Amino acid sequence: MTNNKEQRWYKRLLATIGIACVLGSASCEKEFLQVPPGGSPTIDSVFNRASNAYNAIAAAYFANLRQGLNWTGYYSPSTDDQLAGSQAFWVQIPGSVAAVSILGGGFTPNSNSQDMGSNGGYGNDGYTDNWQCIRKAYLVKENIHKVPDMSDADKAIIRAEMKALVAYRYTQMLIMYGGVPIVSGSFPLTSLNDLGSLALPRGTVKNVLDTIVSWCDEAAGALPSQWPGNYLGRMTKSAALAIKAKALLYAARPLFNTATPYLDFGTNNSMICLGSFDAGLWERAKTASEAVITEAEGPGGLAIINTGNPLADYGTATSTPSNREVILAFKQQVPSSGGAGPYNIFNVTNYNYQANGAVLSSSMLENYYKADGTDQSWPAVGQTAPFSEYTSKFLEMEARMQADFNGWEMQAANNPGDPNWHMTAHYKDVNHFGAGQPTKFWYLAGSREWMDFPIFRLAAYYLSAAEAYNEMGKPTEALAKLNVVHERAGLPPVTETDQTKLRKIIQREWAIEFIQEKYRFNDLKHWKDPNINNGIIGGPIRFLAFNNGGDALPTGNTNYTNSVRYNGFWHPRQFLNPFPQGEVNKGYLVQNPGY
Repeated sequence: MTNNKEQRWYKRLLATIGIACVLGSASCEKEFLQVPPGGSPTIDSVFNRASNAYNAIAAAYFANLRQGLNWTGYYSPSTDDQLAGSQAFWVQIPGSVAAVSILGGGFTPNSNSQDMGSNGGYGNDGYTDNWQCIRKAYLVKENIHKVPDMSDADKAIIRAEMKALVAYRYTQMLIMYGGVPIVSGSFPLTSLNDLGSLALPRGTVKNVLDTIVSWCDEAAGALPSQWPGNYLGRMTKSAALAIKAKALLYAARPLFNTATPYLDFGTNNSMICLGSFDAGLWERAKTASEAVITEAEGPGGLAIINTGNPLADYGTATSTPSNREVILAFKQQVPSSGGAGPYNIFNVTNYNYQANGAVLSSSMLENYYKADGTDQSWPAVGQTAPFSEYTSKFLEMEARMQADFNGWEMQAANNPGDPNWHMTAHYKDVNHFGAGQPTKFWYLAGSREWMDFPIFRLAAYYLSAAEAYNEMGKPTEALAKLNVVHERAGLPPVTETDQTKLRKIIQREWAIEFIQEKYRFNDLKHWKDPNINNGIIGGPIRFLAFNNGGDALPTGNTNYTNSVRYNGFWHPRQFLNPFPQGEVNKGYLVQNPGY
């Protein structure tokens, strides 16, 4: 796929995909491949030439990779971090848009869930949207052979891309829901006359995992190691291997890898766990993660960015579009609501919106190290200290915190000298508490309004391998992988070899390195973190407060303290998400226990 016409179509795909459908006009309530003949696109007309087929490919990418991202609407840029107790957003009591419906009362099968639901108004897709997105990929996979002006080799690659997209969606569903129905192709429209054929039961955790692994292996065998620059954002062999490694890592963790599920589900236990502990899963997870590293750093041309400048290296890895550490990014862009340029995922009506609302909780703040690798000492609840201590302690923190957050009365370290990235420019009508406001993804962004969300970064697979090696009782190998990420942050190497202590250190590294990258909430649940109901997700959730327990001011702050902002709700049923009750009521889907 290297001719100029194809390149122009793919470039247009990334720049302007779906002005009608993506932005949700009424005409797009029907998927464009499903509308009947009569002047509108049909399967035959879409696949009658390569240029048309690329639009369908683009739609499949956009739909499947947007899972869980705030790709429309202006609410939280980090929903999962709110649910994990790492951040809060907006001013509704008790400190988050999600708080009233979820943080304070938990998930429900009616609308309040991790992906919020298609009609929740938050821009995230819900459980049922998975099937619409998967169908887009299957329609391309099943019909790409009809395109006359495309080589067989290119068609084989596209089929592999679509298979990898489906595997990605299934991996995300497995992590959130456990076993789900396994669909191996698109349903014809005639199925609407036989709704029973659509009522597929849930698969087991093992069946879904095995299916994902098989799809990824098949896709990886056909995908290229690299794409030309104008095709970045498409699936590569590294990306397919990354999906497989992620699925295996979550399967190996305690939530699934057990004979005793988190709640008894009777004869349906296999839908929420594997039914026994399998130590071999850690070996498989290790091997899969090592395969990602080998492919990415070899034929894939990727690498951990480490020039010896921790803030610049981490900032580049998380923020710079198309940087050499990102395996797969969500790259589609659509016009900004203000008409001033493109935005990507987050409705950034101005370029510093990312730092205009969400604030860092104390439990997450305490994960970050000082720049010398030691722990910082922050005030206890009710203890008050001068504001000057807050600023000095903030500036003592490691480079990743400096890149991730902007402190009160401070210049954002990841955009030095730019007045638009000083806290005074972010002090608007939103939260004025917490340790700082997020600036991650915007290193040296200046006035750029858009960003590439990093779905898979190479660093994740070093931590995945470290976690697996530690669980296998191989601390030397675990430390070698962990320290690639840890030392890149400018920190001294970790030397701990005790398995339990090293496990906590590795989990801490996940929390820091991948804040806001949609790991933390699911990680806490799949680790079955023993403190999940003790001030992390449930229980008293703490944030820094200022000026005798109130809000921070643009200037002139006098003191700060630690205070409980809200009490989070936690129930063991929330280890996995509920299915929409409307789907359960149709009789084919078994609801997860406790809902």
